[in-house]
Amino acid sequence: MKKWGLFSLIFALLLLLAACGDESGNSEAEANSNGEGSTYVIKAGHAASEDHFAQGSFEKFKELVEKNSDGKIKVEIYPNGQLGGEREMVEAIQLGNLTMAAPSSAVLTSFASGMYLWDLPFLFKDAAMAHEVLDGEVGTEVLDSLSDVGIKGLGYWENGFRHLMNNKHEVSSIEEMKGLKIRTLESQQQIQMWNATGANATPIAFTELYSALQQGTVDAAESPLALMYAQKFQEVQKYLTLSGHLYSPWPVVISQKFFDDLPADLQQVVQDAVDETRTFNRQLSAEDEAKSLELLQEGGMEYVELSPEEKAKFKKAMEVVYPEIEKLVGEDLYTKLMSAVE
Repeated sequence: MKKWGLFSLIFALLLLLAACGDESGNSEAEANSNGEGSTYVIKAGHAASEDHFAQGSFEKFKELVEKNSDGKIKVEIYPNGQLGGEREMVEAIQLGNLTMAAPSSAVLTSFASGMYLWDLPFLFKDAAMAHEVLDGEVGTEVLDSLSDVGIKGLGYWENGFRHLMNNKHEVSSIEEMKGLKIRTLESQQQIQMWNATGANATPIAFTELYSALQQGTVDAAESPLALMYAQKFQEVQKYLTLSGHLYSPWPVVISQKFFDDLPADLQQVVQDAVDETRTFNRQLSAEDEAKSLELLQEGGMEYVELSPEEKAKFKKAMEVVYPEIEKLVGEDLYTKLMSAVE
């Protein structure tokens, strides 16, 4: 019995020593992960396919960040809604389950009221004006307001001007919108905007849109041309109307906590990479828009361009959302925007 007692004591001491060793090992690993040799991982998600220039934009960002951080930051890209819809991705950023995304601005209206500004139809006459406003005082103020909800806005990449597509009939006048079931972004203002044209609007997550069009849940949708082609919407939509009713930016957002925890030099690496990628992204957008129109036609889509008279009718109808958006964003910010686009 004495022998068994001695063996038990020795065994217990060995277990205690092993546990202490494990604990000290874990502490050392934690110290290494938080010291000067730290490495960080940016998990970045987007809803577009790998064929869309969104993927190319994130790949450019990855290249710049990993190179300029000397490998201290690694970037993982999850395309095609792998991590959920855009709203889910933004919520995941808040919770710390995702690091970075570039969602549609309409999705961010629930997190920063200033994002409603980019829902104003026929706001920008061309991409150059959009870039000037987004990169200027108004755009920066809107991005900065996201920090109130644990999200940091790093800049605006481009999705492009949005156009109308449907599978019912050619739409070359506002009268032909009557009764058309159209999918919109998840935005009450955009629902109201399209209903004002005579259509019946309903929000559907982008990741579910192809099947909704294929099954006839909705007749129509709207999107930039490059996104239409990358998502193969020409397979389920026949008619395209070049309406240019909205300019669609991609606000680039990152977890505020993740960004704040980076050393100052790595924060600058991330910001510089977003800025440099912005130029690259906008070039890709312009090139892909022209190319996509040809490819959509080759895929069987027929297109018409709205006449100036009809575009004016669409604009007048859709302006129903202007007073409401002014209330949502506040008079001061709204006035700054109106001055910037005059």
